[in-house]
Amino acid sequence: MSDMMNLYQERLDRVFKAFNLEQPDRVPVLGTYGSWCAEFAGYTDAETNWDMDKGGKAMMKVASEIPLDMVHNYFGRPGGVYQALGSKAFHYLSDSTVAQYSDESAQIMTADEYPEFANDPFRFMVEKILPRKYAELAKPSPVKDLAFAKGAMKFGMFGEQSGGIAGALAAQCGMPKLLDGVIIHPMDWIADFFRGIKNAFMDIRRCPEDFLAAIEAFTPLIIRFGMGQALMVPPTQYPKVILIPIHLPTMLKVADFNKFFWPAFKTIMEFFASHNINVVPLYEGDWSRYYDHLQELPAKKSMGWFEYGDPKEIKDKLGDTMCISGLYPATLLQFGTKEECIAKAKELVDILAPGGGYVFGTDKELITGKAENIIAVNKFVMEYGIY
Repeated sequence: MSDMMNLYQERLDRVFKAFNLEQPDRVPVLGTYGSWCAEFAGYTDAETNWDMDKGGKAMMKVASEIPLDMVHNYFGRPGGVYQALGSKAFHYLSDSTVAQYSDESAQIMTADEYPEFANDPFRFMVEKILPRKYAELAKPSPVKDLAFAKGAMKFGMFGEQSGGIAGALAAQCGMPKLLDGVIIHPMDWIADFFRGIKNAFMDIRRCPEDFLAAIEAFTPLIIRFGMGQALMVPPTQYPKVILIPIHLPTMLKVADFNKFFWPAFKTIMEFFASHNINVVPLYEGDWSRYYDHLQELPAKKSMGWFEYGDPKEIKDKLGDTMCISGLYPATLLQFGTKEECIAKAKELVDILAPGGGYVFGTDKELITGKAENIIAVNKFVMEYGIY
């Protein structure tokens, strides 16, 4: 086995021991760098989304020059797919900004359509949602057929090139990639992409049973979507890993969380756990009201990526249930001194590392940050976080 493949295996072992709530040789360092990879390589986010060669070079530069054990994902958005379909949602404010999402573009379903959606979510999405969200798909045949074929071709090319980047990261840098797929909770999906967040919150009050029926009907389709992604990845000795970013619960009353969010979330988490697939929920906001709920999740089958919270409370309440990551403020890497950045890393390692089950990572994907701070912090964690 080559030196790079040995390094690749070593890094995987380190991360998945932490996933299993064990102590590896040291604290693993996860690179949740997102669009920052483009900045680090001297590109804009738009450039790397439209030019996969530049995206690959950005990832390779990060994997070669930043002390890491694993990157969380290939970060690009398939700009060609959005263009081919006539997306009304994703756009750039300028050539130098990251892709923006318009909430107005999400308001494409009316409240009185919930029963139709719940009756057959897949059919409703194909026949109603896609033509409303993508201008080219609303046009008559053969225009919409050609647009769909072009979008599918572009998406296939994106997937093939992404796989090539992941392979190059492994072969040339010994760098594994964490995520095998991404799903979204059905409540988040409806709010973010069909109704808009404001309208979804109104639906909780005005048509709660229709809203709940839609969430329940949508859940199996979300699970199938996640399984489809996982099964596309060749099997290895390690579990597949699926990301589920979550942001609505911290805006909900506990009663609404219990009714509209938690049952579907628990179903999703238990399903993937039963199929030996680890899930990484990105717990956006302050989830302290819901730690008791999270204790009910399958043990050793997820990694909680936390944005905010008291690290000691999270470790005490959830350390026997899930691997813990996040909490390191991304903004500090941009605006703090090197000494301040290292001090914060030491604080988190001292609290979260004992006993294992901890992966060092930032509280969110990086869009910007000082490379010298990132390098200094990662080196410190690797040297200080030895078991």
